[in-house]
Amino acid sequence: MFLEYQHGTSFAHRMDVRTKLLVFVVAVVLTFQFAHSLPNAALAVGSLLLLPALGVAWRQVGRLLAPLAPVVVLIVVFAALSRAPGDFRSPAAARVLVHLWFDDGLPLTLGGLAHGANLGLRILTMVCLTAALIVSTPVEHVVAVMRMARLPFPVVFIVMTALRFVPTMQHRANQVLDAQRARGAKIDDGGVIGAIRAYTTIMVPLFSTGIRMSEELAAAMLNRGYGITRQPTALTILRPTWRDPAVAVVTVAVAGAVVWARQAGWGSL
Repeated sequence: MFLEYQHGTSFAHRMDVRTKLLVFVVAVVLTFQFAHSLPNAALAVGSLLLLPALGVAWRQVGRLLAPLAPVVVLIVVFAALSRAPGDFRSPAAARVLVHLWFDDGLPLTLGGLAHGANLGLRILTMVCLTAALIVSTPVEHVVAVMRMARLPFPVVFIVMTALRFVPTMQHRANQVLDAQRARGAKIDDGGVIGAIRAYTTIMVPLFSTGIRMSEELAAAMLNRGYGITRQPTALTILRPTWRDPAVAVVTVAVAGAVVWARQAGWGSL
């Protein structure tokens, strides 16, 4: 499932995109500050609850996270088994819960389980925060930030096109699937193998749709004189409000407090 910008009047929708990027970067960095899973669990739950607050239905949240579940489970399992008891300073973290192989092989420690859970929670946090950023930020604001960063305009145009085309192609794919269901095709039967076979039926119309959209985009670019000037006129001007400095100060203060707590030894294993 691909998310796209949704109009709204929430606090996050009204924030400047630069402030949202600051909060996003700080939140991602904070997930790597603690080896204990409790702070990362708090960040993951907070980022997960942020999506419904922005107007995303729980069903859409489930469809967003469902494909990641097997990957996260594998990462948690392999990461938990990769840590030996001697890797931890705390006796509680080095305690072996169970041996999964003969002759005391593959020890599963409490610290290893916490390490694997941390990796899974970090992935969940980053996915939810990225989705929240996409849902609450218009594409034009992202383009304005990239132009303020002096990025080459072809790079800006590629990013803008991708942000607009990917949701559009997903909508077209869903339309083709609905048309196949209306014709009696058993799209939802057969489990994973059946789903893969069902998607092969939409490849030809989806490719033709993509080619047609590309041709229409090329014609529109030609008619509007794309490439005549190296720096086209900026149509979106970012104007921060009173809430943006306040959020930035609070974010920096929280980041400083977390770094101080980490240096003091809180949250380590």
